[in-house]
Amino acid sequence: MEIILTHARADFDAFSSMLCAKRLFPEAIAVLPSTSIYKLREVLSLYRDITDFRNAGYLKKLKKPDLKRVIVVDTKKRGKLKEFDPWITEAGRRLMIFDHHPPTSDDLARGSLEQFAYGANTTGLFFKLRECNVRLTPEEASIALLGIYADTGNLTYPGTTAEDAEVVSELLRLGADLKTVNHYLRPFYDLAQRFVFREMLSSLKEMDMDGYNVVLVKQELEEPVQGLSALLANASDMVGADAILGVFSSKTKPGVQLIIQSLVPEIQAFEIVEHFDGGGHPGAAAAFIPKANLDDVAETLMTLLTEVPLPSTRVKEIMTQPVFTLPPDLSLQDAADALSGRGIHGAPVLDKSGKMVGVISLRDVEKAARSNLLHAPAKGFMAHKVVTIEPDAPLITAKKLISSRDIGRLPVVEDGRLVGIISRADILKNDNDTSIIQDN
Repeated sequence: MEIILTHARADFDAFSSMLCAKRLFPEAIAVLPSTSIYKLREVLSLYRDITDFRNAGYLKKLKKPDLKRVIVVDTKKRGKLKEFDPWITEAGRRLMIFDHHPPTSDDLARGSLEQFAYGANTTGLFFKLRECNVRLTPEEASIALLGIYADTGNLTYPGTTAEDAEVVSELLRLGADLKTVNHYLRPFYDLAQRFVFREMLSSLKEMDMDGYNVVLVKQELEEPVQGLSALLANASDMVGADAILGVFSSKTKPGVQLIIQSLVPEIQAFEIVEHFDGGGHPGAAAAFIPKANLDDVAETLMTLLTEVPLPSTRVKEIMTQPVFTLPPDLSLQDAADALSGRGIHGAPVLDKSGKMVGVISLRDVEKAARSNLLHAPAKGFMAHKVVTIEPDAPLITAKKLISSRDIGRLPVVEDGRLVGIISRADILKNDNDTSIIQDN
């Protein structure tokens, strides 16, 4: 006998991973955990005839069978498989694990491990299916697509890889239904959820941490509410958070639920929840701390975030220096020729004393050209109110200033002196270089 298992509170990626594993090992029996996220329950009902999975109670009714192998998907943490512990123990080294989560101290020590480096576990199992020439039906492809989209935030989370997008493309060619996927991933809130969401928006606390907008939500609920992760994601979008931390307790259930979602690689969600014996991904992770106090967990969480500075790139690390500058009396035509000759779109304007009095850009020159005023001096068309930044400021701050003010470059000023300049191109190049480093 072979069985396929996944973690407690099974989500869409766990479910689709079980489906793919079932196609890889058709003789194995797929057994769902007792708990799952609330939206998965509707999917389980709709696709029951296609998946034919058993519930956890099925194993309790079995007499001790001849266990050939246990296949575990989308986790390797023993704590996430507590209800299946007798079967894990019985399997011993006859364990086959397919997982994409980072290693932890609670990982299963025995068996073979296929460690995927993708945003979704389903992605790795799909490649295994492709190697074995196993083709998914349109309905199965829809389930797999749901798993990948859910675990990668529709291919937007930091841990998403090119391989995740490649598999999405293949699933669509196999007939995956985007309408079905959109239906289950689209937020829909019942009355209790809407009440919690309103409270969430009115009580959340925004904090600037090295230039990142980190949001803390701390709430005591009347009773447990499903879908807190989706509520947090929407609150995060509404306030433009780089990371959101949700700490929840309930008057009717002891313990504290911790949920962390991050859109930036500098804040690793799974590293934070590891301190609370939780698990997850760089972009999303969770933990449940039994018998804990809401305020104590929130305080510990903030200590973890503030005691060690975030590994943030500073403006001075990528700014251009020395800075090419122009005098205010230079004609716009000569300014345009000078900028074009250097392949740049703008430059600070300094007077004879070296004081910065403005910034001139090719966009300013184009405005003058439409009025046949290219003979006019740069000081007549340059931007006089110049937004500047300090060299020790986090790069994320420069990025947000450039985006929100719609400006092409930021002069870097220290003690009143121009020491560098940072442009859109510098930021984009840094983002691309960082991506290459992370991929390697």
